Amino acid sequence: HYAASKSRIDIGRFLIQRGADINARDKANQLPLHRAATTGSTGFISLLLNPPQGLAVSKPRLNTGDRVGNTPLHLAMESAHAQAAILLIEAGADRNRTNLEDLTPENVDGVGGEEQRRARQYVIDHCGPP
Repeated sequence: HYAASKSRIDIGRFLIQRGADINARDKANQLPLHRAATTGSTGFISLLLNPPQGLAVSKPRLNTGDRVGNTPLHLAMESAHAQAAILLIEAGADRNRTNLEDLTPENVDGVGGEEQRRARQYVIDHCGPP
């Protein structure tokens, strides 16, 4: 989780090669993918979605909610990390999944303002409407 939150791809790759569970949960019920999405680490998200060849690694859980029901896509959109959101959507993240507040990823209140609007529009421009 620390490596994902700090975008330390080198450490993440090392841990995955040593058998770390990419779907391990922390106290907030978050996976490393949640942490990478929150920080917008497209490199770490890509590592989790496409682990090093030849390893028996479980598939990342794209639509797992944390303790408030937010999926990695919710967190990417909440933080206005459009590129991270696109990676998750292209990998199969559910754009219609709701959190405990009954909000879909593209409807969460996040950083707000113009930055949030631009991120939402960028995702729609690249992935189409939800």
